[in-house]
Amino acid sequence: MDSPGPSQEAVVQRPTRTARKQAVAQRAAQLIEDDMVVFLDAGTTCQSVVPHLGARKNLTVVTNNFYVVTSLFAHPHIEVIRTGGAVDSSKGSSEGRIAADAIKGVSIDLSFLSTGTWNMSRGVTTPSMDKVEVKLAALEASTSCFLLADSTKFGMVSKFRVTAIEKLDAAVTDEQLHRETQENIRDLGVAVHVAHLSKGSFLYAPP
Repeated sequence: MDSPGPSQEAVVQRPTRTARKQAVAQRAAQLIEDDMVVFLDAGTTCQSVVPHLGARKNLTVVTNNFYVVTSLFAHPHIEVIRTGGAVDSSKGSSEGRIAADAIKGVSIDLSFLSTGTWNMSRGVTTPSMDKVEVKLAALEASTSCFLLADSTKFGMVSKFRVTAIEKLDAAVTDEQLHRETQENIRDLGVAVHVAHLSKGSFLYAPP
């Protein structure tokens, strides 16, 4: 006789990775206002901000992300400034000194930085020194700098440090980042903008 499947009590709901990215991106887009100059970093979360920008007026997007550029073709009323720089074909982005210098030449209202690794003690980290240059340039050139990172990336560390958490103005993440962690970030004087996950974004999986 076949063994029975898992009971309902043994099944939990877990949001998909795509759902987290989409929720964080949508929350980030709500923070963008008309007439802004905005930097969108490399990575799929920043790319996912683009579909939510269609209603913005007199918006300028600065980016090293090739996918952001091509996605913005659907919104010709948005001005696009693409950095030059060494091409990272695996990420679809430009990195390094040339890209960083291009960013420093623009007065940016709001930068959105991406990362795959961040925590309280090491801050924002990245596996590539070339990416550090670009992110630091965006931090320097911006009036405000927000981190876009879902909760699954918290607690992880990469080789190169970009910046401490307290150097950011805000973090945009999803509701599954522990509340204690959210409060620890706020205690540093950094705002936390929380994206809520819709019920339809969850998968059923064994605990």
